[in-house]
Amino acid sequence: MLFTAPGWAQQNDESYSQYWINGLVVNPGYTGSRETLSLLGQYRKKWTGVDGSPDSQVFSAHFPLKNDRVALGVLMLNQSYGLVKNTQASVNYAFRFRMGLGKMSLGMKAGMAMMNEDLIALQSGLADPTDPAFLASDNRRIRPSIGFGMYYYSKKFYVGFSIPEMINYSSVGSDSTFNLQLSFLPADYTYLFSSGVIVGNSPSFKWRPSAMVRYRTDYDALMVDLNSNFILLDNRIWLGGGYRFGGSYPNPVVLGNIQLYITPQLMLGYSYDYTLGNLNSSMNGVHEIILRYEFGYKINASNPRYF
Repeated sequence: MLFTAPGWAQQNDESYSQYWINGLVVNPGYTGSRETLSLLGQYRKKWTGVDGSPDSQVFSAHFPLKNDRVALGVLMLNQSYGLVKNTQASVNYAFRFRMGLGKMSLGMKAGMAMMNEDLIALQSGLADPTDPAFLASDNRRIRPSIGFGMYYYSKKFYVGFSIPEMINYSSVGSDSTFNLQLSFLPADYTYLFSSGVIVGNSPSFKWRPSAMVRYRTDYDALMVDLNSNFILLDNRIWLGGGYRFGGSYPNPVVLGNIQLYITPQLMLGYSYDYTLGNLNSSMNGVHEIILRYEFGYKINASNPRYF
């Protein structure tokens, strides 16, 4: 059960070290903010060397329409840990309008999520292979998924608020079987607050501090990500690090990251998480790779975006 029912309540609480690059995973309001067609793929692997350790793959695409006030996007996410696989697909919509020196974007996402448990894989290790709780060869559950976000951004500043998942499920039932109970209670939501700023005007050096706060009332209420990136060589190299604490993490996490702009359109990023404390010898770190391609070379070259 450690790897099964809790996944429904927490599947959207995955932490991504480069969340400020793939904003769609934390905030539907981010849709269209790159001001061009933006395609992104992301892979994250926890606890390397441990059999059945969690990993996740993300694909996102988003773009503004000819009517600049409207933007659309898609987000596909696959998570696996132990015997469980969570797969999600959603369509994003954002309504945008000018506010001061920047834009305000109000975003919604709607889609489906599916959890698949391969309990039959445990039969070889059971004392009673005929236990009916482990005989189902296709144990799948499908549910709708919706989320909401607000995102304000300018050339040098952004701030966001989101509820990535507004439909939650909790498990009810016996030890051998359980059902999923629908919940719309605000107390079950995860609330995300994020912000960042660009400091400096030099083409060869800029500083980009950012932060994200994750709050949930029903378990391990507060988690904080603090990040700092240095933008070097006319936006060709981003180099930085971060610190994460709170939430369900038993120990704080430090991370390092680098992003290389191979061309103004193509970016490759990598980050490594290192857990402090007694768990670092067994968790073996977390690797995250991200690849983004954006159309519209002239736009990106003359007006690079930092958020």
